[in-house]
Amino acid sequence: MRKNVLLLLATLIFGLKGFGQSANSGFNIAGDLTQFFSHHSFENAYLQFDKPYYAAGDTIYFKAYVTEGEQHQLSELSGVLHVDLINSENKIDQSIKLQLRSGISWGDFALAESLPAGNYRIRAYTQLMRNNGETDFFERNIPVGSVSNDKKDKNQQTLEKNNKPDIQFFPEGGNLVNGLRSKVAFKAIGENGLGIGVKGIIIDNKNNIIDSLASTHLGMGYFYLDPEKGKNYKVELTFADRKRDTVSLPKAQTSGLTLTVDKDDISKMSFKIEANEPYILANRHKNYLLLIYSGGKSITYKINLEVEINILEIQKKLLQTGVNVITLFSANGEPLCERLLFVKNKSPLNLQIKSEKKIYAKREKVNLDLVAKNGLDSMVPGHFSVSVIDEKIVSEYANNEHTILTDLLLTSELKGHVEQPNYYFNDSSNAASENLDNLMLTQDYRRFEWKQIMDTSYDSLAFQPEKALDISGKVTNLSGKPLENATVNLIPYHGDTILTRKTDDKGIFHFSNVAFMDTIHVALNAINSKGRNSTRITYFNENDAPAISAMQIPVLETVKDTAMSVYLENAKKVQEEYSLFKGKILKTVVVKGKLPLDNKYRTESLAGAGNADQVMHAKEIERIGGQLSTSLNGRLLGVGFSNDTPYLRSAHLESAHGGIGGMLVVIDGAIINPNGGPVGINTIPLSQVETVEVLRFASASIYGMNGGNGVLVITTKQGDEKYKDDASFGILSIDPVGFYKAREFYSPKYDDTNEDSKRPDLRSTIYWNPEIKTGKDGNASLDYYNADGTGTYKVTVEGIDENGDIGRAVYRYKVE
Repeated sequence: MRKNVLLLLATLIFGLKGFGQSANSGFNIAGDLTQFFSHHSFENAYLQFDKPYYAAGDTIYFKAYVTEGEQHQLSELSGVLHVDLINSENKIDQSIKLQLRSGISWGDFALAESLPAGNYRIRAYTQLMRNNGETDFFERNIPVGSVSNDKKDKNQQTLEKNNKPDIQFFPEGGNLVNGLRSKVAFKAIGENGLGIGVKGIIIDNKNNIIDSLASTHLGMGYFYLDPEKGKNYKVELTFADRKRDTVSLPKAQTSGLTLTVDKDDISKMSFKIEANEPYILANRHKNYLLLIYSGGKSITYKINLEVEINILEIQKKLLQTGVNVITLFSANGEPLCERLLFVKNKSPLNLQIKSEKKIYAKREKVNLDLVAKNGLDSMVPGHFSVSVIDEKIVSEYANNEHTILTDLLLTSELKGHVEQPNYYFNDSSNAASENLDNLMLTQDYRRFEWKQIMDTSYDSLAFQPEKALDISGKVTNLSGKPLENATVNLIPYHGDTILTRKTDDKGIFHFSNVAFMDTIHVALNAINSKGRNSTRITYFNENDAPAISAMQIPVLETVKDTAMSVYLENAKKVQEEYSLFKGKILKTVVVKGKLPLDNKYRTESLAGAGNADQVMHAKEIERIGGQLSTSLNGRLLGVGFSNDTPYLRSAHLESAHGGIGGMLVVIDGAIINPNGGPVGINTIPLSQVETVEVLRFASASIYGMNGGNGVLVITTKQGDEKYKDDASFGILSIDPVGFYKAREFYSPKYDDTNEDSKRPDLRSTIYWNPEIKTGKDGNASLDYYNADGTGTYKVTVEGIDENGDIGRAVYRYKVE
């Protein structure tokens, strides 16, 4: 058998994005790739969390990185990131919008103490990501435990179980071919959706034993097969749960070629294209194209099929770290063979964490230095986030960790669930490298399909990048006819600049690319083209959130019961120690009378004569599901919640009572807690709340001394009438939801005068800082105080430098 060995001249090709050598006139797949991505910009999102799991009553802190393309450059395309907390019933419990500045933002979700235990999800997306459905969304499973044993999630098992284990076989390159020895990878999945061990024997159609197989990692493994003409093959299997099955292997082609990769050499890899005799006789001297898609760039080489075996070699350093796609095309551009390849080059971003010592005392101040260097050992500036946890309270199996490396380099490039993603980055052994290659052989590429690339009739994107927020609506005359060219004014209540827009031929107006934090109180004023205000304004108050699919992550791969029980034991102590309201929560509020309420337009405060400092309406309240305190928490300015009782934050109260001041609660005109004591507002169904109003200081004076700590006025609906949009005539007051303002993580500073020093410090997250920037010298520093927990503290730093290089570092020290 003849063969041809060539060196792939990638050094000349790789530097030219989209360069391609045509196999014949009219076929330029690399050029098609360039054209495709010029019309299909895409973004990835990654969220780093302060810890892997939580308890009801905790706050989930996170940092968001949004990158553009496959070079991981921080994105300048989108200015808005939507983040949802989804419960196990596939409903949104909380939803926030974060303002992206050069691809960076951070936020949090406060979990109500009454939240049922279960497996929640956090998803994050930009509008641009929606063009590919949910494919490009960030999604993470978030286990939440409950201190109260009676609070169980009734829907924890969200994935349907299979009746029996399943196995699939994947010949390298795509096909088995008679007369050509091929590597065949396999993956076995158990009833719970996770990999399951399997072993078996391979037999032919005459019941001759050909070979055996056994999985090596998470149900994956491989074997070699040399198919013979006229023979079929099957495998007799025994799974780890002792169930048995017999499965047929894919049928071999009588005429064809194979693509195999040899990556055992440290510095280079080779690609072998082998044709069997019938195929070479029918296609000799035809041109073929081998394309390597690596990090957004194409490396191509033309092959003239003169001999049975063609071998091409390339230096590994010319390929980008991460998932690479190797495809062999026929002369007319048909993809014949393909396989994925993970390349591990030296990390271009090296992060180092340094401390003065390795052993500290409880509550001792810790000073850490962060150093960021690139692959050339030069200091680089970048954006980083830091989490410090007590591993005695928060333990996690290292292989299960999701990191900036596992997400942006591996899982975001593959279809389906990747089990134990950090195993492939933690373990540098040959066995781990082989298991990673099995993963590449058994997963599909997510970014594109060649059918998309070759279809050059590109439609315009349905979702354009969202630069900022949008306030939109419709203007009609009093008879409901849309008014074209009507003037709409957006009037802030605090004297800021008035904005003006014109309506289109359908009466629609948009105030696009506006930015504001939290919820604002503004008015919309509309005048028709003749200067009259005989108009009806409708404010589009719809939540255009994408549909929520069922959880695709196996829930059994969350957190061990023992680890969660340790965490919940500590959470219970925290709640008992820091519960500032010891009173008994009131039972369900029974409303016996209502104040007069005009449900039609809802344009003025219900507190009386416009006294409210902030008003939230029904649609805005219902936008974030769950209980009432969950919906309001973080959205009412200056108001916090403890045990679903509202308190008003103020400077003198924060210093004396940790930020707690019991608010007076008024429901439908009835004062519920005359002395400002505890009250359970979560007893009111969210769907029955018409408005919530906040009165502070002078505004609350109408309630006398009892209103000294602020007043929360809740008005319920009359009947079950609901509104899709807010509407009024001539002028309409609205309270649009702006960008979420993240809470600042509380980190105590211990000294002799600090009130905190008298309390036990039971923190599980010792320190969280979502934004630490290294300067041009690549250096940054941080400091914090340890808690009372002894043992090992884990410091995790993740981030991206100015060149789009991503990095992660973990540092541990002892506390005694």
